[in-house]
Amino acid sequence: MKIHGLCVVKNEADVLQETLISAVHWCDHIYVFDNGSNDGTWELVRELANQHAEIVPYKQDDVLFSSALRADIFDAFRSNAGPLDWWCRLDADEFYIDDPRIFLAKIPNRFQTVWSASLNYYFTDRDAILYRQDPVKFLETPVRQRLRYYLNNWGELRFFRHSGDIVWTRTEDYGGFPPGMFVAPAYPVRIWLKHYQYRSPEQIERRLHTRRPAMEASTGFVHEVTPNWGAAIATKRDAPLDFENARPEFAGACWEERVVSAASLDYDAFDRRYVVHESLMPEFPVRLRRSRLREMIPHSIRTPLGRIRRLLVEQLQQSGRS
Repeated sequence: MKIHGLCVVKNEADVLQETLISAVHWCDHIYVFDNGSNDGTWELVRELANQHAEIVPYKQDDVLFSSALRADIFDAFRSNAGPLDWWCRLDADEFYIDDPRIFLAKIPNRFQTVWSASLNYYFTDRDAILYRQDPVKFLETPVRQRLRYYLNNWGELRFFRHSGDIVWTRTEDYGGFPPGMFVAPAYPVRIWLKHYQYRSPEQIERRLHTRRPAMEASTGFVHEVTPNWGAAIATKRDAPLDFENARPEFAGACWEERVVSAASLDYDAFDRRYVVHESLMPEFPVRLRRSRLREMIPHSIRTPLGRIRRLLVEQLQQSGRS
């Protein structure tokens, strides 16, 4: 079993080294697509690749972000994967609590996907005080030691099994995963991870500026464009976060707009006693009949059928461009 990481990055130089060094301990290949960084992120990726063979700098292309960019990576490197392998959506600001290699090895073959329990760490009013007292010391502290207040209020699809019959192109945006994965049989145990979206005043403002074009084009980051963002994070305790009122004008520009009250969050005491709120995470997908039918078809038949479908999709795309 090998694990292949799909990593799309842009302006994450402040945390990416920590993330990638952590991931090489369990990920066999980390394919990195930089969609237009200007803060040294791409140079850092190439430097780390010289030190760690697992890191593969795929390419840098200044294109508008969409989660379908991961399809580009998948298509370029799918030939590296075998029938026992897993693919991971590896974000630049996430660290796994559970060891994915151990976790995935235990999963029965009938399950095709793994979902996360995301412990989301926030920049709080108490962090703002520490930052103002000594900005240099604050920024020099590794992110997992610097930020201590979190809330498990989300969970997402993170891993899917490799299969030769997967058809996935950049023209098909399925939330950053191949078609059908959001309704595929999911392992009913979540893998735990730490997510550091908001790390310092400078990083927060750079993040909002970097992501604004995608927010305005509605191609990604809907969770950034909700009204009363800080209050919503602090007070939403009855159900998963919803984004029905998300609009580009709520994107925000100042770091003060992303400060959350520490008193409203859970505290990481570094004792591995994390607070997980199943009620605040989206439910596992309902398994559809189509998924059961798919399992009845032998892999030796599904794979050539998938290849035929991919060829048809490519031919249709070529005819459309001509």
